Amino acid sequence: MKALLKACIDEYKSIFTDAGVMLLFFGAIIVYPFFYSLPYQHEVLEKVPVAVVDLDHTSLSRRLVRLLDAGEYVSVASRPGSLVEAEQEFFSRRVSGIIVISNDFERRVERGEHATVSLYTDGSYFLSYRQVMTGATQTMRTMSAGIEIRRLQARGCSLPQAEAAYAPLSARSYPLFNPSGGYATYVVMVVFIVLLQQTLLMGIGMLAGTRTERQPGSPPLTQVPLSGTIRCILGKGTAYLSIYLVHAVYLFSLMPRIYTLPARGNPLHLSVFLLPFLLATIFLGIAVSHLFRSRETAFLAWAFVSIPAVFLSGFSWPVEAIPPWLRVISLLLPSTEGIQGFVKIEQMGSTLAQTGSEWGALWILSLLYFLLACLCVRRAGRTPPA
Repeated sequence: MKALLKACIDEYKSIFTDAGVMLLFFGAIIVYPFFYSLPYQHEVLEKVPVAVVDLDHTSLSRRLVRLLDAGEYVSVASRPGSLVEAEQEFFSRRVSGIIVISNDFERRVERGEHATVSLYTDGSYFLSYRQVMTGATQTMRTMSAGIEIRRLQARGCSLPQAEAAYAPLSARSYPLFNPSGGYATYVVMVVFIVLLQQTLLMGIGMLAGTRTERQPGSPPLTQVPLSGTIRCILGKGTAYLSIYLVHAVYLFSLMPRIYTLPARGNPLHLSVFLLPFLLATIFLGIAVSHLFRSRETAFLAWAFVSIPAVFLSGFSWPVEAIPPWLRVISLLLPSTEGIQGFVKIEQMGSTLAQTGSEWGALWILSLLYFLLACLCVRRAGRTPPA
């Protein structure tokens, strides 16, 4: 125990005397969540500006424009006289969509024919595209329903009969776990898991790179007792784990309250689930750290992994749609199972038993990476210097 405690204290000294690692372990963890969460504080994109080209200039077309502007999805920012003028505004990014009302809109409606309303929106920007498409579609459906109900009333139907005849089946949707459909609820808490993993891996790699820079050349091979290697790795792991357990409390207890993000999970279940995730990340960092010969190499290597870690985790793109060979690679990263289990507990309110597969997979990774760390330390010919 004394040797383990000494290794832990020595690692604390290395951490708190390295400005770069301090910036990663504390500065990034504290500051990054505020800056990342702040732009998404309103959760839902509202009042996306659109241009409406009214070629009909009738009372019915003007009513459609008013309905569009009154909704929560889009805002009628301009009313150009032609499609060419609207295109200029669109390409200059003053509007995110164009709605064109045909010149025979009212006449066709009065004849009982299909009237045409053309919608052009930016498909390269998914959030804006969805809002413009949803707002325009809902507005036109609402107007169509009103017109059809009035026609049925003119034929002698009462208002309840006309409403039932127009829509005999009514659908009600209830978004589970994200009632507002907000972007922050969807992405922010998941990114915190990747933040824990990447800063931890970068910091461990930078510390190892610093030691290598200070001791150039190949060290003489010496026989290191296995018990000493295990104590050294566990001591270092204890130092990292104690710091990042505090960070986990900050990220998943304090930040949801500041930004009113849903946190339905049991704190005890979440803490127990995060334990193997942090251990797997720590042992992976210790094992791989022997590959880095400089601080910069470690930082750049793990920074390169951060974006693939997000996309391969299965929360931004369905796991079923990921190629099998990429899925196998993704399972080597603790964040993959960590994100899946975290979403179940924190956002869906699942218990630890209901995340047994993810929790078990993280414990397997912890064991594998611990054995790999022991092997790498032994093959290095000496216990890593404190």
